[in-house]
Amino acid sequence: MIFFLIVLSSLSFAQDHWETAIFSGDTWKYSVPDNELNDIWNTIEFDDTNWLEGVGGFGYGDNDDGTVLDQAISIYFRKSFNINDLSKLSKAIINADYDDGFVAFLNGHEIGRSDNLSDFGMVVPYNSTTHYDHEASLYSGGYPEVITIDSIDLSNILTNGQNVFAIQVHNFGTSSSDMSGNFFLTFGITDSSIYYSEPPEWFREPLIFGTSNLPILKIDTYGNEIVDEPRIDAYMGIINNASGINHVDNNYNGYDGHITIERKGTSSQWNDKKPYRFETVDEDGENNNVSLLGMPEENDWVLYAPWQDKSLVRNILAYQLSNDLGRYAPKTKLIELYLNDEYEGVYVLMEKIKRDDNRVNISKLKPDEISGDDLTGGYILKFDWYDSGDNIGGFQSNIDGITYNYHYPKPSDIAPEQEDYIMNYIYNFENIMSMDNYAEQDIGYPSIMDVESFVDFILLQEMAKNVDAYRLSTYIYKDKESVDNKLTAGPIWDFNHGYGNCDYGQTWEVNNWLLENNSEGGDQMSFWWKLLWQDENFQAKVSERYTELRSNIFSEEHINGIIDSVVNVLGDAVGRNFLKWPILGTYVWPNYFVFDTYEQEVEYLKSWTSDRLDWMDNKIYHMTILRSISPKEFFIKNAYPNPFNPVTFLRYDLPNDGLVNITIYDMMGRIVKTLVNGSQTAGYKSVQWNATNDRNEPVSAGLYLYTIQVGKFKQTKKMVLLK
Repeated sequence: MIFFLIVLSSLSFAQDHWETAIFSGDTWKYSVPDNELNDIWNTIEFDDTNWLEGVGGFGYGDNDDGTVLDQAISIYFRKSFNINDLSKLSKAIINADYDDGFVAFLNGHEIGRSDNLSDFGMVVPYNSTTHYDHEASLYSGGYPEVITIDSIDLSNILTNGQNVFAIQVHNFGTSSSDMSGNFFLTFGITDSSIYYSEPPEWFREPLIFGTSNLPILKIDTYGNEIVDEPRIDAYMGIINNASGINHVDNNYNGYDGHITIERKGTSSQWNDKKPYRFETVDEDGENNNVSLLGMPEENDWVLYAPWQDKSLVRNILAYQLSNDLGRYAPKTKLIELYLNDEYEGVYVLMEKIKRDDNRVNISKLKPDEISGDDLTGGYILKFDWYDSGDNIGGFQSNIDGITYNYHYPKPSDIAPEQEDYIMNYIYNFENIMSMDNYAEQDIGYPSIMDVESFVDFILLQEMAKNVDAYRLSTYIYKDKESVDNKLTAGPIWDFNHGYGNCDYGQTWEVNNWLLENNSEGGDQMSFWWKLLWQDENFQAKVSERYTELRSNIFSEEHINGIIDSVVNVLGDAVGRNFLKWPILGTYVWPNYFVFDTYEQEVEYLKSWTSDRLDWMDNKIYHMTILRSISPKEFFIKNAYPNPFNPVTFLRYDLPNDGLVNITIYDMMGRIVKTLVNGSQTAGYKSVQWNATNDRNEPVSAGLYLYTIQVGKFKQTKKMVLLK
């Protein structure tokens, strides 16, 4: 429902405790009208002697009524109360539990109504029905809704002496099966004085808007709507007091100046709570590098809007873990956002991924740097949906057609020579990954890839089981040849669907590796991710690194410490966020589990991560054991995949060191390609065939034989190449 909420003012008096003046179960005067009531029925001047008297609440059908009525369209009830000293009342809370609609009054002043009746201030006739039904909550263990009034408004509404609290409740229709009206009036008392009674056990103190334990970020768009593009002019101020207590009316002290702003994201920008990207600019609209909330100076910033992630923690957790590993990820600061004076909830102010000495620290590439060492870097590429957001330029793989989007330089800035360079660099990398001996130290991927960066990147993605990993929001980059000519993974980005928070791709399950079970239809990962994962040497590095990290950065103590720290910083802002956006207990795509409370959301994040790490512990342990124990007998596994296109793997167990020959034949018995012909040490082996012959020419589709011979042992199997 939408109720009238009087925002608490910074001028409200100090408060000592809460007392309830009127309970639903008190004795009220009531009327079930068959014509319009006197216009002053809701004022203290009205004589209610002829009204009936009964114990609240009022209604029928839910077993929550003190006075059970016959079926009715509406019920009107009122109760007077005394105020000894109005100056001692700092706030008022009206708790409304109703079925189906209501209008509430204090001394004839409307203080709130449900949104299934006419607009605020309009008279609701006695025979009006609600636009739709609404179920009461208290009888089923829920909480009533809240109207909050501050001391300034109380002084204009109430008076010392007798006052009256009046309610009219309306039904959805004449044949409705139930009707309820349970209302409570509670006051905040400024000192230890006792006037009324202790509030009900379920009573919760109201959240105070306008005051925050987090920095407050305010944006004024001069009345213009923020759109996807282009960015519009706006003014921004940040309030970040040393005391840690910030109010919307305080002076700006964290930033006070111009910005340009637009919506951010692809699907996320259509959430009710919008994410934004903005640039800090000077009065002339030129980029203005500034430090925001202690983060290094820059002009490109993101306002991430936690929506699907109701813990509000997942992105911050992932980025912190990455930075703890020594791998740059965006720095973050929690804030509360006011947009055009309207509260928008908890946001995360964070760095946009870009080339910068304090972000992705690679060489700057100017448009006129088109030759020599200058041409070789730096570049940032991104796997993501093409032709959405910033992804408006790039090139496709020659092997699997996957798009590499230009991130830096921007598509609008990159010179043709620079496009040719980075495209050929990636094509060379993919050709290396397509070789049979792609894992060899001198000529394989280790010669062109920063392997350790990919190990860390994969561990972060796999620990979170991030559904977008390797396919979307995935960055890689390279610097100049003279600095570091190797391809590097990262930074990580966008983990709000990770850590068990997704209901597709089996990513809610704590078992399985993403790199072995990524089955999301339209957004396939580049072929070389799986090849990298299947290499024994790479898995050995993953195992070694993971084992090292489990005693520190990947320990549950460290991870839970980050989560607890974020929750502690959020403080009361959590309640304000979910009062603004009441999505707790509600499915928001793509939630797998839906929890009723914030505490349950946080506990699930912790328990899911713990279970995922337990599974990874077991798998890494077995990977280590398999590498350390030689097989007991020679064994050839079936080619996988089979049928295949364009790559398959031939796997075999080698119990002893020996001379190994692996040869591919066509159905006529002619040699197509010799994959292996040399000495190998004992172990669990795998070799790739990329459907080419000894001259590296593609072969035609059909049935092929492969023979593996080790000493006197020889075995032949079949495989099918599809085109």
